[in-house]
This record gives sequence, structure tokens and C-alpha cells, in this order.
Amino acid sequence: MKNTLLILCVSSLIFTACSKPQTNTHESNTAPDQPMTQTTTTAPPSSTMVITTGGDTAETALDWAGEYKGVFPCADCEGIETELELKADKTYELTQEYLGKGKANEFKVKGTFRFDAEHPSIITLDSAGENRKFFVGENFVEARDIHTGQPIESKLNYQLIKQKH
Repeated sequence: MKNTLLILCVSSLIFTACSKPQTNTHESNTAPDQPMTQTTTTAPPSSTMVITTGGDTAETALDWAGEYKGVFPCADCEGIETELELKADKTYELTQEYLGKGKANEFKVKGTFRFDAEHPSIITLDSAGENRKFFVGENFVEARDIHTGQPIESKLNYQLIKQKH
């Protein structure tokens, strides 16, 4: 038994010692006296936050102007039917109707919004819209935490879908 174990250990050691680590000798096409540059790739960002490093931002790369509709969760009603219209001149109209609360429960505000300089996929409505924040994605917007712009920690739906006209 000891001999078999010893043979297995020695065999493993030999195979490990003989295996050649995989190296790529063609990492750079630069001459030896030139500095090498390293290219790294990262995983694509999740749908919750878009990270940009070049000139493309949600403002410049997406067709964000349009009407977005959906029903947000409500603590004391059936839901909040929400429509957010983002206009190309960076004005908006926000309409919210509290479902199951009668006829006089529709609220409409108009104002301006801006894209966040640090998080260019986030827009912030002006004070008329209570400084609410939305993530702007491809054909949707998603309500975000009003203070941080981070996703709202909930399994409930906070997305509004862009309407096709």
C-alpha cells in the first residue's frame, strides 16, 4: 500500500514537473527596445449600470427621447400607472395615476432633466419631479434610488418600457 502511494506521488510530481506552462510569446508586436502595452478585457457591464470609457454615453448612443410607460408598485393602492415622456430638448412630462383610488388621483408635472456627469446613464429630474433618478437603457428607463442612483433593492418592477409609435 505504501509503495503504491509512493509511486502515485512520484508519478504526479514527474508529470507536474514535465508539464510546460502555457505562454504566449506573441503578446506584442513591438521591438524589444519599445515599451510593451498591455490590453485587458473586462466582462460587459450588467443591465443595471452602463460604464463608458469613450465618447459614447446613454445621451449620445441611445435613442432615449420618447414615451415610457409602466406600473410602479404602490404601498396602499393597486399600483401607480406611470408615463414619463423624455423630450430631445431635455424636458419631460411625468404623469402618475394611483390605481384603485378614484378619479382625482392623477398627477402630472413638467420640467427639465439632466444626464449625470459621473454616471452618464442616469438622468435626474428637476425639483418639480422631486429630483427622481432614472437609469436610461435601450428602450426602457428604470427608477433608481433618489440619493445614490443605484438600483432599488427590490424584486418589484421599477421599469418603464419605451412605447413604439
